[in-house]
Amino acid sequence: MLISVVTPSYNSERWIEACAASVRMQSAPGLEVEHLVVDGGSTDRTVELARAAGCVIVGDGKDDGIFDATNIGYRAANGALVGFLGADDVLLPGALDALARRYVESGCRWVTGSYEWTDGHLRPQGTIAAPPERLRSAEHAMLGWSWPLHMATYVEPSLFEEIGGFDLSYPVAADYAFFTEAMTRAPFARVSQVVAVFRRHGDNTSMADSAEDELERISRRYGPSQPWKRAYYRLKLKSWVNGRNPVWAYRKFRPLPPAVELPTDSPPSGPRGRKAA
Repeated sequence: MLISVVTPSYNSERWIEACAASVRMQSAPGLEVEHLVVDGGSTDRTVELARAAGCVIVGDGKDDGIFDATNIGYRAANGALVGFLGADDVLLPGALDALARRYVESGCRWVTGSYEWTDGHLRPQGTIAAPPERLRSAEHAMLGWSWPLHMATYVEPSLFEEIGGFDLSYPVAADYAFFTEAMTRAPFARVSQVVAVFRRHGDNTSMADSAEDELERISRRYGPSQPWKRAYYRLKLKSWVNGRNPVWAYRKFRPLPPAVELPTDSPPSGPRGRKAA
């Protein structure tokens, strides 16, 4: 099986080597990986470093933001499954093998795994277990953020095209809208293994920009119409997520350390097959 990893980038030289290295280590018996980097016209060494790491550069250096770049990459991909890994994020050892095996075993059109939060230096800040397979779009729409996180989620290209890709009318929350829509079309398979790392370093698009209007649009489009049910779903999911992931629930409210120029880090080499509840 071939799996495609798409990485949008722009002036990401401090991250891209670790990102690419984490993708290179994913090959396994019966599994091939292609890494597509969609660069938005970087003026630093991002493209040079990505090419040297074996990535394929796609696009013309012009895009309308991270989700437009992601759409470009998905449509250029050749894999049976395609996923989106930020230039500042990394995959953990054995991640794609675990996702591919669950995809084949389940017969589902998309698959999502557990993931870890770290700070900019890859210091752990807690894990988030993959959502339960019984989760439905009406519930997910009330959570206020995407539980299937993009760096831990892979979809069939046909499902991507059926949905129409990432909706650019959601500049910040297009991934949340995409996965909520996916839940209306096809069940997903869950992988308990921690497969990816999200770096919370303070410059993340999803952390830096306000998306209140976008979140409200998603909740109104997919959520229940009854106010009591909307409140119930929100309370139920937030309580479940926080209760099952206590370290993350505590640390997500802690302020980030002062911004510093971060060095390029090597990808984690932690134990294969780590589990989250």
